[in-house]
Amino acid sequence: MDTRYALLTAAKNEEKDISHAIQSVIQQTIRPVAWFIVDDGSIDHTAEIIRQYAAHHSFIRLITREGGQTRSFGSKDKAINMAYELAKELSFSYIGVQDADIAVTRADYYEQVMTAFSSEPRLGIAGGYIYERKGENWLPRFANSPDSVAGGVQMFRRACFEQIGGYIPLPFGGEDWLAQIDALRTGWKVYALPELPAYHYRPTSSAGGRIRGLFRLGMMDASFGSHPLFELFKCAKRFGERPWILSSSVRLSGYVWWNLSRRRPLLHADKVAFLRDQQLKKVFCLLKFNHALFPKFLSIVKRFRMKTSL
Repeated sequence: MDTRYALLTAAKNEEKDISHAIQSVIQQTIRPVAWFIVDDGSIDHTAEIIRQYAAHHSFIRLITREGGQTRSFGSKDKAINMAYELAKELSFSYIGVQDADIAVTRADYYEQVMTAFSSEPRLGIAGGYIYERKGENWLPRFANSPDSVAGGVQMFRRACFEQIGGYIPLPFGGEDWLAQIDALRTGWKVYALPELPAYHYRPTSSAGGRIRGLFRLGMMDASFGSHPLFELFKCAKRFGERPWILSSSVRLSGYVWWNLSRRRPLLHADKVAFLRDQQLKKVFCLLKFNHALFPKFLSIVKRFRMKTSL
């Protein structure tokens, strides 16, 4: 089995959490050939912490980049792409993106991900499930899905990453989502590995304020052209996320606001069509499975599918 992989990380003001991430990689049964950590203009001790670890572990390489004072999704993407430009000169078959506030919990985490790649030649993106702290416990995130890999732990087959052009900066985030869409469109498979937990120390969207972050996620969904029926189902599924009900309502509000503003999706029309087709298939399968509870919705989904196919 080919076990050569490189890791990329963008870090900005992560002094509280980055040690968890670094220690989780140091303990791996198979370490990366190189781990490029980009300090994206931190004003705390992030760079110093990375430098201390790099002094004892030669595979860790600190890259400094002058970023803005605030967090930016476009800035993160640029940092990752900058790291890849340095990494691509090395010999490896897989490229992983691990967020600076995420720690993989199993010592054989990356070994198991590469085993999955070895077992499925068309697997383009894989990764574990995100867990977040709830009191004293770590619980799987509501957004986890077996057919989608969270951006904080995405691992690519190198051929897939290069074919889709890496991460493309987007104003509202979602570069990891776009990468999965492009991978699926070009014939690659994408799936998560629930048996591989990854602890997320900074809850999703908390960096810029939870409510504001959720509203942005709704705008991100709309900017992709996400189908309204799918968006309703997705938000309904997440009613249990804290703050209860409000969490889903705020995200849906961001989606509605974008569309009421008559903004068009940022993605090319063929990508929007592909995304909506995939989303409606998921909704159709869900409703078909629960046809006794939702008989009327089946005909609605069929009509939507016919419209999008025209």
